[in-house]
Amino acid sequence: MRKFLLLLITWSAVVAAQTPVPKVVSAHSEQRAVTATKTGLNYELLISLPENYAATQDRYPVLLVLDGWHFPLMQFLQNNNRFSRRMPPVIIVTISHGSGNVMAARARDFTPTRVASDASSGGADAFLDFLEQQLIPFVDQTYRTNPLDRAILGHSHGGLFALYAMQQRPKLFQRVVASSPTIGWDNRKLFQPAKLKEFSPPVRLDLSVEGEPRFRDDVVAFANLLDEIKPNGMKYRMTVHKDENHNSVRIPALSAGLYWVYAQP
Repeated sequence: MRKFLLLLITWSAVVAAQTPVPKVVSAHSEQRAVTATKTGLNYELLISLPENYAATQDRYPVLLVLDGWHFPLMQFLQNNNRFSRRMPPVIIVTISHGSGNVMAARARDFTPTRVASDASSGGADAFLDFLEQQLIPFVDQTYRTNPLDRAILGHSHGGLFALYAMQQRPKLFQRVVASSPTIGWDNRKLFQPAKLKEFSPPVRLDLSVEGEPRFRDDVVAFANLLDEIKPNGMKYRMTVHKDENHNSVRIPALSAGLYWVYAQP
């Protein structure tokens, strides 16, 4: 009898292991794919829609988020916003490089210049063209968007790219969140006063950085440059999260940054 029970338990465990386990599905989300026509590179779009999107004909601001691994956090903020009401409902488009060598893909797309220490670097111009000429029009044609209210969020190299996009296409994004941006890239290449003087339409910029000096000093220096220039049409703030490191800073900084850039003026 004991042998029979043992066999039954073993058989049940085998059957359970072979039974497909349902996947976790995130509510009000979609996944799409876009191929850049000029470079042939493929990108996954992880879309988080406002809760009432399907039940209304409203148009919504768009938030572009760099790096696919931020999607779970962005989806949580989207859902939590129903209760916190710290920002308006937005269409969140998280841009993922998919699988493969993601770090090399990030260096390629997010850095504005080629440096000898990173053979993958220097493709930010092509990626920015892709966003402006292809991805953003695709989002605007597919969803009910407000094309006059567009934001971009990035961390590390993604934060560097967000600042680069702000400088190169000052009318493309009205809200920018740059967390621990690698703004010291290529001997502080983005420290360009001439490109930081005038913003029309206005832009709200949230800068944040961890307490460790590796990236903190460059971010603080960039904020000091903004203090000196006092860019016309820009509202900005800079926050040092002294107890965080380069990766942990995202948890407090990204939500706080979004709440601030979407705050009423």
